[in-house]
Amino acid sequence: MAGLASKVSGTQMVEFFSRFGRFGGDMVKFQRLLSDDEFMEWWVKLMDQYPDNRLVHGVFNKPRRILADFKARCIGNGIDFNNFSWLGSETAPDFDPNDSETVVVLDATLDSLQNTFEFAWAWMADWQMGNHRSADMLSDQKSLRLLSDERDNGSEGDGLDFKPWTLSWRRIKLDVNIGKKPSKTRTSKSPPGCALLFMGAEHPHRIKAMNYTSRFGFWLPGLKCITPNTGEWRRVPLILFDQVGHQVKLSLGSPDRSGDNLAIPYFRE
Repeated sequence: MAGLASKVSGTQMVEFFSRFGRFGGDMVKFQRLLSDDEFMEWWVKLMDQYPDNRLVHGVFNKPRRILADFKARCIGNGIDFNNFSWLGSETAPDFDPNDSETVVVLDATLDSLQNTFEFAWAWMADWQMGNHRSADMLSDQKSLRLLSDERDNGSEGDGLDFKPWTLSWRRIKLDVNIGKKPSKTRTSKSPPGCALLFMGAEHPHRIKAMNYTSRFGFWLPGLKCITPNTGEWRRVPLILFDQVGHQVKLSLGSPDRSGDNLAIPYFRE
């Protein structure tokens, strides 16, 4: 709870209690929530029964909720939603009813690869009780690129295939290439990259459900990093979740490394 309290601003508290009162909340109900754990548990669980809050496969939000959350996140970051142009249909594809590890994701790009990465990571981290980011996981132009960018000589650039200010609905298969090495796996012509950060931001319950037996951590294929101690573009970002510490973790690993708890997802039609 302390973790949640630290993420709530004074402005948000004022807005919450204003809405709470407008829809019939009063001090009696508020004091009951403060003092009665059973009542609080019932109230929170009741929210999950609201149609838009019912999770697909127990861990995924529905597209309408995703789009609303994305627009709210843009407003909170001073980003005009009208900056974005759709690639493909504005109608989201269906979830696969027979595959609990194929997810529908709203993929987005901002003005640069670096800002896209930071926007998606911050959004993912804010949904969790805690987060940890490796000190060498840098996202400036000299440290993060698309895998398709072959300019490894230190020149600056956002990547050869980066298109700014786009939106697209994509499906991503999450439980594939388990334990394989990123350097030996080519997931597709257009690997997910930052779309997997958006996946974690839009579907925080999937991150919390990461148990490494049926729901795995994952590399971010399509991205490459350089670190000060290596001087070579020989690192790939990855996402893990610490069930004990309730922390989502953003780290770096060698593309020649394999791990039984890591998947290499790919876009699925």
